[in-house]
Amino acid sequence: MKSVELRAHAKVNLSLNVTGALGELHTLESVVSGVDLHDDICVSFNRSGEIRTRFFAGDELCEIPEENSVTKAVRFLRRYLPRLGANVAVRKNIPLAGGLGGSSADAAAVISAAISFFPELNEGGNIIAESAAVGSDVPVMTAGGCAVMGGTGGVIRPIDSCELHLAIACGKGGVQSGAAYKLFDELYPQKRFCPSDTQRLVRALSAGDLKAIAPELKNALTEPARKLCGSVDIALTAIERTGAAAVFMTGSGNCCCGLYETEHKAREAAEKLRASGLWAKYAHTLNKR
Repeated sequence: MKSVELRAHAKVNLSLNVTGALGELHTLESVVSGVDLHDDICVSFNRSGEIRTRFFAGDELCEIPEENSVTKAVRFLRRYLPRLGANVAVRKNIPLAGGLGGSSADAAAVISAAISFFPELNEGGNIIAESAAVGSDVPVMTAGGCAVMGGTGGVIRPIDSCELHLAIACGKGGVQSGAAYKLFDELYPQKRFCPSDTQRLVRALSAGDLKAIAPELKNALTEPARKLCGSVDIALTAIERTGAAAVFMTGSGNCCCGLYETEHKAREAAEKLRASGLWAKYAHTLNKR
């Protein structure tokens, strides 16, 4: 039996453009970065074919559907390793339905652990792209660092990025991705809205130019999320009042982010946001390259 403990890092969508549709799925162009907010995972693999998962919030055992992102990840791995079994314990720190990719992070961590134990999994170099079958965010979160994500999630282009200091906040409730995209289609019948210039953002991140980065931190799903969850507006307004250089929503909501010039300013902002009654954390981006 092979066992490992690891961190499943959340992500933020620094930008999110909806470029069209492919069947029932939407195609995206999104600059995504890992952040140091994470779930804690202990995973062991075996050849029993059985999958056991446990999820904890603090010390309390959570009720999670039997068909969850972790079980999907192990079943995906069975394409390459038949009869693979796993025992996985997840301590949740990433808010659910917040747009930070919590469930995808857990799946990505399981896949990354499997690749480290069974290097043959990645010999063809396709397993990360193919992990989009588990969830559209899983490939970019398995790859780690900062990257441009394209298509329905399987197209990943790693990029260099400076470290960004963020305050992440959310109120009550959450936004389900399916509902956000359904409302997006009603608001944008052409199924396309690209508020951010990806290439300009990539150049600014590489140069560490905060003034050029800030205007490109935009999300095509912001309006649908605002209509579905009133706490999105509350969080965006509260972050703006802290003097952030930019304010934006990640994923399909409801977590929102403020960008700050320094770690000190971002930590101060997170404290103010918590004092206002929001869930809030300081986070910095991770650059794997």
